[in-house]
Amino acid sequence: MTSQRPELPQPQKPDEPSRTAEQAQHTVESLELKSARTLATVASIAGPVSLIIGGVALSTVAVVCATIAIVKVKHVLSRADPSQRTYALSLRRTALLGVVIGLVALVLNAVSVAMILPTLIEAMQTGDYRAILGNAASQFSSAPQPSSGGNAWG
Repeated sequence: MTSQRPELPQPQKPDEPSRTAEQAQHTVESLELKSARTLATVASIAGPVSLIIGGVALSTVAVVCATIAIVKVKHVLSRADPSQRTYALSLRRTALLGVVIGLVALVLNAVSVAMILPTLIEAMQTGDYRAILGNAASQFSSAPQPSSGGNAWG
């Protein structure tokens, strides 16, 4: 089983022929593409998950990761050899999709926060959480609840 982490190049042994600059550049480009792939994957997962749990911070992370992935792919594309160019273009498309999904999630999450914020502030100021929690708010109230007898179920 291979590990997920990219392997760093091993130090050169004295009896080995020297590596060329092209081989070293190819290794660096491979590491950059692996890093960009990880960032694009995080962005592609974090965007939809932030829609489910309603997280502005998570959708922001998705947008930032996808943007960093695009920048890394852009640097590799500027100096990539033809064997990596197709993979880099495909990865750029995935990162662009991650940016779009993250931005949509960010906008929707920001709108939902902006809509619920006045109600939340009012509930915190008045202490009446029924607007947010409904009948379950009586459990959080500081006022004593009337007793309806000895029944444990209320």
